[in-house]
Amino acid sequence: MKIVKYVFIIAALAVVFLTVYIATGKSEYEINVKRNTELSDQRLFRYVNNLQNFPEWNPWNNNESTFKLDSIYKGTGAQTYWTGDKAFIEKSFPNDTIYLKIHVDGNDYDTKMFFDETNGKATINWAIKGNLSFSEKFKIFFQGTPQNIIAPVFEMGLAKINENITESLKDFSIKNEGLASIPEMFYIKQTVESDIENLGDKIFQSMEHMNNFSKNFELEPYGSPFTIFENINVLSGNVRYSVCIPIKNFFSTAEGSDIICEKMPAFHGYKTVLTGDYIHSDKAWEEVKKEIATKTLTQRSDLKPIAIYKTSILTTQKSSEWITEFIIPVNETFIPIVDTPADSLSAVR
Repeated sequence: MKIVKYVFIIAALAVVFLTVYIATGKSEYEINVKRNTELSDQRLFRYVNNLQNFPEWNPWNNNESTFKLDSIYKGTGAQTYWTGDKAFIEKSFPNDTIYLKIHVDGNDYDTKMFFDETNGKATINWAIKGNLSFSEKFKIFFQGTPQNIIAPVFEMGLAKINENITESLKDFSIKNEGLASIPEMFYIKQTVESDIENLGDKIFQSMEHMNNFSKNFELEPYGSPFTIFENINVLSGNVRYSVCIPIKNFFSTAEGSDIICEKMPAFHGYKTVLTGDYIHSDKAWEEVKKEIATKTLTQRSDLKPIAIYKTSILTTQKSSEWITEFIIPVNETFIPIVDTPADSLSAVR
């Protein structure tokens, strides 16, 4: 019995010693995870920089209904809360780096996410600093390193970011709606150039600039923002266009300003609607051109094609919800009825 007693005491002392040893071990750690993608750094940055998207990709809680947004939800100072936990963007540098602090399940993570792009394909890098809990120290003592135990959680978050954006790009539809009547309007515009891949980002930046311009000069928007496509090169993927905001009355801008005010006459045009990301704009343009040819309509030479952003990046970050009307002005006010030769009709018996 004494031997058993001694063994029990030794075992108990060993457990106490091991517990003290683990508890007093080094707590601070730094780990790095990364994920290669087929996406641009702009697209990745825009998604992560907006904490409206955080419930979709964070690896700790998939119950999106529990998340509450602060009044600032994107960029520096943005915050979101859920069930006693919190994510906070301390600093944000456009298309480059996001410093994201996270408190979840009693743990604090000081993280930095940055993007390296080569030939339009970006790698997401995520550097994480934190302090180990006792349970994490215990696991690490027997199973490896912080990289082994903690990194897989953050790798899951990167995988979700890549998957969510990639899937949203695939989710789109194109629908022909026929002739549309566009009323006369005044509008302010800014002309820029972009490739198809970055079209959404460029349009978003210009729209924000135009909105701020409108507010500064107390201009009253009078409809959905739109773009006038000055030149579309489908083969090269390059687009030169003007981002426009309709306003109620004519406005004179200063000479040399990159924003000018113009008047568009009323016209008829053939309309095709894209629901989905702007990256599919080339497909929508191809469709509307094909329909004009099929229906023997003639494109007006004095007016450029336009795209009207009914639901845009300004109102939702989910690109699958964007609704864009692509309209090419035509001379006709109705679709001609094309007679079918009699000999092409099948006899009905």
